[in-house]
Amino acid sequence: MIAKLGISAVLFSIILSGCVATGGLEPVNEDEAVRSYLELARGYVQQGLTEKAVKPINRALEIQPRSADAYGMLGLVYQLQGEASLAETSFRKALSFNPDSSEIHNNFGVFLFSQNRLGEAYREFEKAADDVRYTSRSRAYENLGLVALKQGRRSLAVEHFDKALKLNSNLPRASLELAAILEEQGQFREAWKYYQVFTRLSRQNERSLRLGVRLARINGDKDAAASYSLQLGRLFPSSTGGGVRSRSSYEY
Repeated sequence: MIAKLGISAVLFSIILSGCVATGGLEPVNEDEAVRSYLELARGYVQQGLTEKAVKPINRALEIQPRSADAYGMLGLVYQLQGEASLAETSFRKALSFNPDSSEIHNNFGVFLFSQNRLGEAYREFEKAADDVRYTSRSRAYENLGLVALKQGRRSLAVEHFDKALKLNSNLPRASLELAAILEEQGQFREAWKYYQVFTRLSRQNERSLRLGVRLARINGDKDAAASYSLQLGRLFPSSTGGGVRSRSSYEY
């Protein structure tokens, strides 16, 4: 999701004064400077260096104290650090400065979901999904599906996952969840179709392999069933067998 970026020391030489100057180069405007600092912070986050990500975010806030993007990034960093209170404060501050940011609504929803605050998370994802201009709208619908699934609202989850895949057919999680739900409903052929989409997009785990064994057997694909069984035994030797269902359909 976050592009891997090099850590450039040049950014730390930026001098902050009205229009930001960079040595003998042409002045850089404030928006460009803030974007540069936030890209630097994203690079640190990608490398797992969340502690270092705080400094460039704070520098961005020195330039633009009301930057919603900076506070949104700070919320993400604090979330990764396990600082739930600071993360929530940062996300809420970001939304106070830009209540129309679908990206921040979606990210805040992810945070709330991680805190098991499902109703609040659903509302944040819904705000992001309602924005037809949001370039990650499919992810917002996928997240709505995950919340609905955890709430036990399977029919609603199916609607959300289906919408997510209409917007972006390359979503492994939505494909896997639809396959699992359809299997429960006895729609084995449709479930097999979505499962095969999942296998083209993502690595297998114990849960997905168990599902694959069951669906392959039911749909008469003996070779696939044997292959998934072998993978299950090799990768997860403590597994009790390919026909046993996984613990819950929203765990991945």
